[in-house]
Amino acid sequence: MKPKFFLGNIILLFSLTILYGCGGNSTQVNNEETKLTEKQEKLIAEGWYIPKTDISGELPSEYGVKPKYGQQDNYFDIEIGKGCDVAIKIVDATTDKCIRYVFVPENTSVNIQMIPQGKYYLKLAYGKDWMEYVNDDGSIIGKFTKNVSYDKSVDIFDFGKKNADSIVNFLLNINVVDNVLENNFNTVEISEEEFLK
Repeated sequence: MKPKFFLGNIILLFSLTILYGCGGNSTQVNNEETKLTEKQEKLIAEGWYIPKTDISGELPSEYGVKPKYGQQDNYFDIEIGKGCDVAIKIVDATTDKCIRYVFVPENTSVNIQMIPQGKYYLKLAYGKDWMEYVNDDGSIIGKFTKNVSYDKSVDIFDFGKKNADSIVNFLLNINVVDNVLENNFNTVEISEEEFLK
């Protein structure tokens, strides 16, 4: 009986040593990896937070955009290369109202389907380290906190006239090479305020 008890204690002690030893090391690594910038610390003090889950694809209406869908399968294929994540607002060129809001992480692609017929331009936010804030009304504001820039497309994307039969699609390639944006469409720089409205 005593040898089993002794062996059990040794196994328990060994297991606890590994568990707490590894746990202590992984906490140190996580603290280094998740070190907040001064800007992020300031935003957190103001009530901003880092989302607990990764964001990708169309953002829900809580982000302040009531999505509009068309009858046909007009679509944007959006391919993001390396260097940044991108938040994209698809804006009706005649009303300046955003009809879709999309988040595309670095090195991924997304297909935004059922774009209503009409003409659109894009507002784009590029960056890293996305943070969010919940307003009193429950709506969410999101923004990048590192390597941030904002653009608006000069190009207008024409998805045809109402009741047209043809399906229209556009392929958008967005990439950052040596801190220089490389898009397959033309843009001009805008402010954060302009992007958010």
